[in-house]
Amino acid sequence: MQKEIVILDDDKAFARARIAELEKEILSLGPEFYEVFNQSSETWHDNAPFDALRDRQSLLDAELQQLRHTLRRSALSAPKPKKNMVGYGSVVELENGNSYFIAGDWTPHAGQTKNGAIVVSSNTPIALQLFGKKVGSEVHVGRTTSRIAAVRSLQTKSL
Repeated sequence: MQKEIVILDDDKAFARARIAELEKEILSLGPEFYEVFNQSSETWHDNAPFDALRDRQSLLDAELQQLRHTLRRSALSAPKPKKNMVGYGSVVELENGNSYFIAGDWTPHAGQTKNGAIVVSSNTPIALQLFGKKVGSEVHVGRTTSRIAAVRSLQTKSL
C-alpha cells in the first residue's frame, strides 16, 4: 500500500475541476474520431489524422488517470499546523524579506507567487528546511541564512 499524501483542500478542488474538464474533452473527441476514422486512405495504417487524434486522447487520458490516482492517495485532510510553527498551509516570512507558502505534497501552483508568497510543495528543499520550525528559528535557504520572522496559517482560498 502506498503512503497517503497531503493535498490542501483548494488543490483537491483544482484537481477535481481538471478531472471534469478532461472527461468532457475526451468525450468531445467522439465525433472527431468518427470523422477521421472514416477518411479514405489507401490502407488502414496510413490514417495520420486518426493517429494524431488517438495520441491526443492518450495524453488527456494519462493526465486524467494521474490526477485520479493522486486524489485516491491523498489523506482526507491536511494536519493543522501548531500556532507559530511551520506546517501545511503556513505562510513563512523570513527576515531577509522572502515569503513562502507551504502547500501539500502535490500542488498545481508550485512556483507561483500569491499574495507575495512563493508557493512551494512540502517536499521541496526549502519547505523541508522550514517545516516544523518556530518563529525566530535560524534556517538555511540556498546559500543564505535567515531567521523566521513570522508564521501564519492561511486558508488557501484566500490566496
